Amino acid sequence: MKKDKATHDVGLFMSGASDILTLHQELSDGYMDLTGYSILPGIFLMLNDIHTQIIPNRHNSMPGDVFLINYCMDGRCEFKISNDNYSYIDHGLMNVSSTFPHDDFYYPSSEYLGYEIYILPGLFDRMTADILGLFSIDIDSLFQTYANGAAFYAPDAVLKMWSTLPDEPDSSHLGQIRLTTLQILKYLCDHESFSSTNTIYLTKTQAMLAKKLKEILTADLSRHISVGSVAASLHVSETSLKRYFHAVYGMNVSQYLNCTRMAHAAELLADSRLSIADIARECGYANQGRFANVFRTAYSMKPLDYRRAARMNKKQS
Repeated sequence: MKKDKATHDVGLFMSGASDILTLHQELSDGYMDLTGYSILPGIFLMLNDIHTQIIPNRHNSMPGDVFLINYCMDGRCEFKISNDNYSYIDHGLMNVSSTFPHDDFYYPSSEYLGYEIYILPGLFDRMTADILGLFSIDIDSLFQTYANGAAFYAPDAVLKMWSTLPDEPDSSHLGQIRLTTLQILKYLCDHESFSSTNTIYLTKTQAMLAKKLKEILTADLSRHISVGSVAASLHVSETSLKRYFHAVYGMNVSQYLNCTRMAHAAELLADSRLSIADIARECGYANQGRFANVFRTAYSMKPLDYRRAARMNKKQS
């Protein structure tokens, strides 16, 4: 789906043209699936299923002020919380903000599943005001409480609420979805603000250094480049660079490279005719036996069995 059409479809949905939006968009290095539920005019629940690292930002299409509540079910997401500071959330964490990010959305692992509640007061109508008043949900108070944003682990009570929402498109329980969303808003209104004591922050420069390290190390997976040599070229200490990397990607460098190499190996096994030995070398393993053992640990089957299974699945599809 082209970007313009995607923006058009989201705009129609937010204007009240439909109660549910389902959108699939192909991107340069992956794709995203979006499911939206209209809770009330001006309040929307979005399920984001992301399989790429960068999602273009459409902040210019947002009509006026916006209040955002993000909840991460799986994966990892980078949030810009000020002009020079970033925060990272992963499983179980929430991010609450009264400003819409201006940078593109960045997903370090290229995998993300999470919910967003969009509150757009400019789209409120009389029904929205009446229902929010009936439940004593004060949107103005939320804007003030989280004027500087916050990222925190979801309280148990809120986790239970998120867990009742579907993790795939579901129109059969729209009434319950709407009620649960209002319950989450009510909880945030009734409790004191949650501080960001459990999250990690990096400056823009620190985040950039971590991403540069990742870019250098993964440009050619057949090569083994030391973090120390990259740190020296970037004029930063090795210890600091490793710390920045862990903050952005949620794992240490060796773990990340192992996951990346095995994912690349799986892709080559499924889509190429390269021999197992050639795939091992392309993924940085001179020893085919060592490669096979690591792959088996990652995918619970030998490389050759994985290739056979992948080819069989393609024939069946």
